[in-house]
Amino acid sequence: MSKQTKHRYFNSFFITTTLYLIASFFLFYVFADTLIIEEKKQEEVKTISLQHVALMEKPTPVQEVIEPVVEKEVKPEPIVEPVVEKPKPIKKKVEKPKEHHKKEKKTVEKPIQKVVEQKTQEITAPVQESKVVEKVETLPVSKPTLSANEKENLESEYLSKIRFHIEKNKVYPKVAKRLNQTGKVHVKFVISRNGEIKHCKIHKNSPFENLDKAALEILEKIAKFEPIPEKLDKDSWEITVPIVYQIARN
Repeated sequence: MSKQTKHRYFNSFFITTTLYLIASFFLFYVFADTLIIEEKKQEEVKTISLQHVALMEKPTPVQEVIEPVVEKEVKPEPIVEPVVEKPKPIKKKVEKPKEHHKKEKKTVEKPIQKVVEQKTQEITAPVQESKVVEKVETLPVSKPTLSANEKENLESEYLSKIRFHIEKNKVYPKVAKRLNQTGKVHVKFVISRNGEIKHCKIHKNSPFENLDKAALEILEKIAKFEPIPEKLDKDSWEITVPIVYQIARN
């Protein structure tokens, strides 16, 4: 080793030792101060607690206030003298002497009975007059007669209403429409005076059963039309109506 390196090592060693000494001295100084401060605090706490105990041991004496007893004056009760009721004087009833009257006999005159002749009244019963009631014969009111032309027009008007009502309630069967089934069904039924539908049946079949069944279902659904016009003078009316099932081509 050369002298320079030795000198360098020596310098570094010296510097490190001095630094360690300074640090240890500083730490010792700090810890010594903290210990002294804690000891002082403990002494202060002890002195304060002892003073507090000393103060607590001396309770303040409580003075009892004695109220003077006031004697109430007893008033003497007033003496009530008994009231003596005076006796009421007794009144004596003086009886008057009865006067004796002599009874005088009176002569009683007897009434003379008069005979009253009762007149017999003859009661004549009233004669009831027999009233002659004339019977008025009610003649049947003749209904206004229609001409053949007026009757025909009224019938055609009523039938057109029935056809319109049937067409309004007509439903094309889905199966028949899918299979492209078309045709005409003639249905026959009876209309009563009040418009009720009776005795529905197929008068003339179509080529397909689905269409016939659908036509009868229309009448079952409607069940009742307008009443038959009174001018037609019909109790019932048998009608045949054609129902056409046709698919519209675009």
